[in-house]
Amino acid sequence: MFKSIPLSIKLFILLFVINAIFVVASYSKPNLETFNRGEKIFKANCSGCHLNGQNLIKADKPIIGSLKLKSKGVLKKFLESPPQPMPKYDNITSMDAQFDSLYEYLIMLMGK
Repeated sequence: MFKSIPLSIKLFILLFVINAIFVVASYSKPNLETFNRGEKIFKANCSGCHLNGQNLIKADKPIIGSLKLKSKGVLKKFLESPPQPMPKYDNITSMDAQFDSLYEYLIMLMGK
């Protein structure tokens, strides 16, 4: 089947695949500065109860695999009005750069 495809189409497909690989690779590279900033925010605010992405208060509700990481909007809403005993984190959500760094760190850390 592949033999019957014209050479120009084969080359087009090859270039498309190569381009797709580069695009995916460029998106999958973590930004080290963002990661480090997010890590500092996580360690200062979250790691006391969520060490290594777990949940020391409610073991059945870890960060790893949480639907709260589905989008920035979902996480932001959760952090602004979490269930007790978790405190609100308006200090993070009110500053876009901090919140974005934390979200990106969590996504990278949790393997999403």
